[in-house]
Amino acid sequence: MKKTLIAAALLAGFAGAASAQSSVTLYGVVDMGIEFQNVKSGNNFRFTDGITTKSSMSKFGMVSGVQNGSRWGLKGVEDLGGGLKANFVYESSVNANDGTGANNFTRQSTVGLSSSTWGAIDLGRRTAPSTYAFSGIDPFGSAFGTAALTKSFGTNFIRYSNMVMYTTPNFSGFTAAVGYSFDTALGNGRVLQSTTNNPVNPVVPYAYETNNKTRAISIGLRYANGPLLVAGTWDRINAAGSAYVGVPPNAAGLNSDKIDVWALGATYDFKIAKIHAAYGQQIGGVVNNQALIGGTALVPELTSNPAGSTVSGGGLLFAAGARTNSWMVGLTAPIGDNVKVFGSVQQLIPGGTFNTWTVSRMSDQTIASIGATYDLSKRTNLYAYYSYVNNVAMLNGVKANTVAVGIRHRF
Repeated sequence: MKKTLIAAALLAGFAGAASAQSSVTLYGVVDMGIEFQNVKSGNNFRFTDGITTKSSMSKFGMVSGVQNGSRWGLKGVEDLGGGLKANFVYESSVNANDGTGANNFTRQSTVGLSSSTWGAIDLGRRTAPSTYAFSGIDPFGSAFGTAALTKSFGTNFIRYSNMVMYTTPNFSGFTAAVGYSFDTALGNGRVLQSTTNNPVNPVVPYAYETNNKTRAISIGLRYANGPLLVAGTWDRINAAGSAYVGVPPNAAGLNSDKIDVWALGATYDFKIAKIHAAYGQQIGGVVNNQALIGGTALVPELTSNPAGSTVSGGGLLFAAGARTNSWMVGLTAPIGDNVKVFGSVQQLIPGGTFNTWTVSRMSDQTIASIGATYDLSKRTNLYAYYSYVNNVAMLNGVKANTVAVGIRHRF
């Protein structure tokens, strides 16, 4: 049975019978690998679980979603006539190594309208316009663990919730997208503190006001024509406002109210090889980089530095006067019909007030990575990669080595 019919039957279980004018498709990715990773803390830091400390940690085992995040989804379209179409996407993560789901449909949950004449508008949670524009710039496709470009550039792959996004039609290779998120779901909101010492109810959740949510605006410009791809992006992430009653905003620890991220990238395909390059900045903090090595904690932690920000969470670190510069160069080359090799070198360089955080001893983060894929068919391939990180998360002396092999199947 065709998967579109299967998907229609599944959709009926969610929301009744599918319309006769609609088409619904079931799709997904199953990606399973075996990975080894070692992280060394150097002389300035130690790993801690809150009880004991270590200078080195290693892990070896199964991992889901190396080349692409394992997922399944439903997408549908309805022809409304006159060139106008309605569409939806529900996409959910899957931990392929144990079969469990993750966070419902948080990869994408959108409904929208599209037209070849005026473009498309999507409402809900999805990748940002900056992610859309930068697609193809990273030789590793914003994946492969520590090799991903997002470890240095912040918003080249990011999702926002509660977003309205508009994408233009394609004008001879040029497209643009703009989005606004009313609540990104990247960080926790503020707490409204009581002005009186009320032992029964001393704290009231912030919840209500819009400016007490982490909001974002994102713009992506893209030109893809022939062998040339050029992209430019800008994101502003606004911190949840300080809603403390009776005290100055700075008493809440809010020493930066926004992070600005911009990037330029390009590729050129010479057929025998494709070159990749990118440059960008993050101003007022960093995005995503705190999650570079999952499941570890460092002493002293970056966010515990008195000179730094106390406002962090959800992959965001707000810090007044702080900035980073990022660059990447890479190469992709086919070998025969089935093999592709790729590699990149990237840096995340601290600047501004980051350089005053002497307790944390911040240094340039450098990542060097190489990978390869072997196609068994149009939908199934094998992969392998190795990545080395010096000064993980810009922390001097912290190093990581990662190697993984696996298989990816798309349906």
